[in-house]
Amino acid sequence: MKTNKLLLGKSFLCTCISYFILCSLLVFVSNAALNALISLRLDNAFPTLANMLQYSEALEQDDFASIPMRRFNGCAFMVFDANSNLLYASDNEFREHFHADDLWMINEYDSDLYYTVQEMPNMPGGEYYYIALHHYNYDTGETDFLNYCIVDENYQIVDGDLFPWLEELSDREFELLQGIYQGQWDISKAVYQTVTGEERTLIFVSPRFNEAAYLKALESANRLALLSLPIILAVIFLLAILFSRKIRRAILPLHNAIVAYGAGRRVEVNTDALPIEFRQVTDSFTHLLDRLEQVSAEKQAADADKQRMLADLSHDLKTPLTVIQGYAQALVDGVVPPDKQRQYLETICRKASDSTVLMNSLFDYVRLDHPDYVLQAETADLCEFCKSYLAEKYPEIESHDFSLSLGLPDTPVMASFDPRLLRRLLENLTSNALQYNPAGTTLFFGLTDTSDTVRLTIADDGVGIPPELADTLFEPFVTSNRARTSGGGTGLGMAIVKKVAELHGGSIQLVRPPHDGWHTEFELTLPKAPFSK
Repeated sequence: MKTNKLLLGKSFLCTCISYFILCSLLVFVSNAALNALISLRLDNAFPTLANMLQYSEALEQDDFASIPMRRFNGCAFMVFDANSNLLYASDNEFREHFHADDLWMINEYDSDLYYTVQEMPNMPGGEYYYIALHHYNYDTGETDFLNYCIVDENYQIVDGDLFPWLEELSDREFELLQGIYQGQWDISKAVYQTVTGEERTLIFVSPRFNEAAYLKALESANRLALLSLPIILAVIFLLAILFSRKIRRAILPLHNAIVAYGAGRRVEVNTDALPIEFRQVTDSFTHLLDRLEQVSAEKQAADADKQRMLADLSHDLKTPLTVIQGYAQALVDGVVPPDKQRQYLETICRKASDSTVLMNSLFDYVRLDHPDYVLQAETADLCEFCKSYLAEKYPEIESHDFSLSLGLPDTPVMASFDPRLLRRLLENLTSNALQYNPAGTTLFFGLTDTSDTVRLTIADDGVGIPPELADTLFEPFVTSNRARTSGGGTGLGMAIVKKVAELHGGSIQLVRPPHDGWHTEFELTLPKAPFSK
């Protein structure tokens, strides 16, 4: 019986391979023919500088007239020598409107230096544009930022020294920096050498690529490919029917086990009744059942812990409320001596404040953990935000006899964040450092701007965090007195910090071990604002 099932497994494997090979060959041949046809049509519809450089032999011999411009519908080119003298122009109108003074502002084809122009949204006072010069390192595949400038809606330069000799850009210059010529064409250039070693600069303009033109060319190319589509679909449909029937028969035991588990019964799958190809899936399914049972047990334990912690939290609330009630009743009954009344009132105020802190922490954690919570994010300078927060916090830092060390850059670091939530995150971390470290501790704030993220480091050289608390530091309801939380003993302060970071699409971690000089170090990672990438 086992031999027959083994043969069934092998037969099923051979069937799968046969179906796959047949279907793949059919799709591959059809796709290759279709792609070749579409590529040919699109190349003719949207010529580029790369197409022009295919005639490198004519270009290198200054034989410009031999280049068949009929293949470059709607395009034109010009060639300049090393002294910016015009040698050839394929179109007289292009010759009249383009001059050698425009060469410097055009991005060079296949060059490691290029300009980018980006609109800066949400800027007060009108529209602004960010112009940057970049360097692409072909060895590492990384792009380096070199310089920038910012222009307003009239293209006057308001910041940056990318073009120190200019005070404003003309409409023409602003277009050319974007690779646009007279609003209708794409423009680019290439620098090459002739056969005699002389330098030439080729300027090429072509109709701008747009969705309407592309769809029109694609529609024309696809008409011919539609003839083979019905045949391919019919064959694939037949193969799919045969293949699906084979699969259904093969995995029926696994299907029955899944249905039984859905009904609350666990049925062990007999792997001998399955083809060889599905035995690994069956093992994974069995491991999944084991894991689900384990997760269910862990969830029950977690719920029990949460109920216990909520009971402790209720006790923590009941204690100050009992004191408030007793002291208030004593004041109402007039049994408190006049010289003790202020002391009673201060105690009532302090206990009420403690209760408020406990309730606010619990409320914030539940609110942030709700799936429908919406982040009120805005794009702003994270560096300036940190400086503003520390300026407000500095009197408290100074009153604790702490020192403040900063590693914040002078240039803006744009990020998208919710100011209120991020302030809560900083407040939790900073208050913990002030509360659990002795006088003389140094508090450090540092900001690192990477290509796609922003990293905020908050560290101190105080007593550090005990190893036994480090692993569970960000979990909710950590109530040890040594757990550096800011929720008044609720164990929710660091859980709120983690939740705020995750809501921003970022993360926070306790750096272990911390870098030299620090005993506690947190690193917050946030995504950058879209336009600053």
